Amino acid sequence: MNVAAPTAAKAEKKLVIKAIDDLGRHVTPADVATKTGLPILATTATLNQVAAETGGHLEVGKSGEVAYRFNLGFQNAYLTKGFMRILQMIGEKAFQIGYYLLRISFGIMLILSFLIVIGLIIVIVLRGGGDRDRDRGGGDFNFDFFDYIILRDLFWWGTDATMYRRDRRAVRKDNNFLLNCFSFLFGDGNPNYDIEERRWSTIAEMIRNNQGVVTSEQLAPFTGANPKNEDGVLPVLVRFNGKPEVSETGNIVYVFPSMQVSTKNDLRENTRPIYLKEKDWKFTEASSESLVPVYLLAGFNFFGSMWLWNTVAHSVELLPLLPLINLLVIYGSFFVAVPFIRWMVQLWLNQRIDARNKDRQSYAQQVASPSGELQAKLLEAKQFTVESQRLSTKDVVYTTEKELLDQQFEP
Repeated sequence: MNVAAPTAAKAEKKLVIKAIDDLGRHVTPADVATKTGLPILATTATLNQVAAETGGHLEVGKSGEVAYRFNLGFQNAYLTKGFMRILQMIGEKAFQIGYYLLRISFGIMLILSFLIVIGLIIVIVLRGGGDRDRDRGGGDFNFDFFDYIILRDLFWWGTDATMYRRDRRAVRKDNNFLLNCFSFLFGDGNPNYDIEERRWSTIAEMIRNNQGVVTSEQLAPFTGANPKNEDGVLPVLVRFNGKPEVSETGNIVYVFPSMQVSTKNDLRENTRPIYLKEKDWKFTEASSESLVPVYLLAGFNFFGSMWLWNTVAHSVELLPLLPLINLLVIYGSFFVAVPFIRWMVQLWLNQRIDARNKDRQSYAQQVASPSGELQAKLLEAKQFTVESQRLSTKDVVYTTEKELLDQQFEP
């Protein structure tokens, strides 16, 4: 059973609902596709679904343009519909709590492993020390350090932030030892998690800014495809319902009539970057200073467990401790090996990201300073421009907000 498709559909629906509200609840499919970067056909289907579920209204203009109008607070009708919505919210909250507990568990286990290692070292050293003063081995141990690390980080998550200074949350985020352990091990997630959304939203905005007509050279800084390879434009044609046109000199341009229909006055507000830039992977978002306790505990845990293993392996009397020591060695090695492997992988990923960014940047520079051939092609593309169509209330000849018989004979 494929669970990815329903999850993707839910994510798309959330994007569409947010876009509807941001755009003033009176939109066309092209408006929403531009805002979200979703395919025009998928956007239309989702708009129909959201309108049906929330009591939205369909409007048809004189020339056949379609728009949707939603009532104020339509999101509430959608979010509160049915018992399954409540279960979904409970499930999401439970996932957040479970994920938080998983993240802090690595830090807690590191501290527990450290305590066991240092305890065993003290026991072995004192056992071999004969009549040494046993109090000297543990007299300097300060529990306040672990109390500060564990108790503060463990219970802060559910504490009301208003009890602290306004800037306390930012300080807390960087100084959370338990979360920093997770960040040290696994990082802080993909920095380009929204790359596809940014890509398609930027392409849709560029299409609108160019009056519904673009060339492969103009799309290349965002698709990353070589502008000489026209096949790289096919995903854009499919997503935004475009079609190729051939000029008199044989140049190919791409026309997107559906993207020029809007309920807004200005379709060409240019806010896009000149090319799509991917962000490099960071080893961790935590500062170097906040990671010092992690380095110290991880390092001591690794070398301490290795010393214990070497000592116990050569002592017949201590052999019963070997299974426990093996576990400590495995966990200590885990805290060293995983970050090192991740660092190596991220170096490789960042090299590929830099190469893609340089390609897209070079494509953008070609458009910004076009050659004579490209300049002629861009001028030819303007012959195919699509007139922008603004669908206003006075242009509506049919709306689902009224009965059909009430609209049939309206002038």
